[in-house]
Amino acid sequence: MAAAGIICGLLFVFIYARKLKLDAENAAYIYTFGFIGAGIGAKILYLIISAGQIIEHMKTVGFMEGALHYIQGGLVYYGGLFGAIGAAFLTARYLKVDIRDYYPALVPGIAILAGFGRIGCFLAGCCYGAQTHSSFSVIYPEGSGAPCGVPLVPIQLYEAMFEFVIIAVLVLLYENKSSVKPHLLKIYCCTYAIVRFILEFWRGDDVRGLWGTYSTSQWISLLLITFIAVKEVLNTRRKEEK
Repeated sequence: MAAAGIICGLLFVFIYARKLKLDAENAAYIYTFGFIGAGIGAKILYLIISAGQIIEHMKTVGFMEGALHYIQGGLVYYGGLFGAIGAAFLTARYLKVDIRDYYPALVPGIAILAGFGRIGCFLAGCCYGAQTHSSFSVIYPEGSGAPCGVPLVPIQLYEAMFEFVIIAVLVLLYENKSSVKPHLLKIYCCTYAIVRFILEFWRGDDVRGLWGTYSTSQWISLLLITFIAVKEVLNTRRKEEK
């Protein structure tokens, strides 16, 4: 599903960039290096969050076996998002283009990749939801990543649904108001942070990590929203001073 997301995202970026009369090759390069950065960032943040579990696992099975176990599996979306943004910015700088011109194609492309990735999580049973008595639930078989025989909230599908909805919203926003172009990444990040913060209350896996009342992703969501809000206030003040 991740591979399907990469391909569909790349197709969208390439086709939509041509529609906007942008350099489609540059858009494809930025997106390609962006998802490479996403993979690296997602893995790094996963290893940081799971550091305690990794150390304990290594004590039980040995260093090499424990290291291989955690290197082979496990990704954290926020690490992927920040890795993708960082790699995309560096690629755009290397190509000597303004990345904001490519936001209308690239930002929905990120959401496409993320949406397919969450469907993959659902199919694999990772990032599973909390136990529920609702009729709208999923029961995983033995051998999946989630607890078997227990009705769980299909939280991965809720997040995937949001990603596909935000794609439509971002495209419609730009099509109806082109001046929103420089703000599309902020809109996506802020909206995702709010939705992710809420959805985390229905997550049931322990891998996500808990820091006091909130999970790691909830703390990152709060920091991301705060960062965007502070930056917007500062930008507004600078404009007023000019």
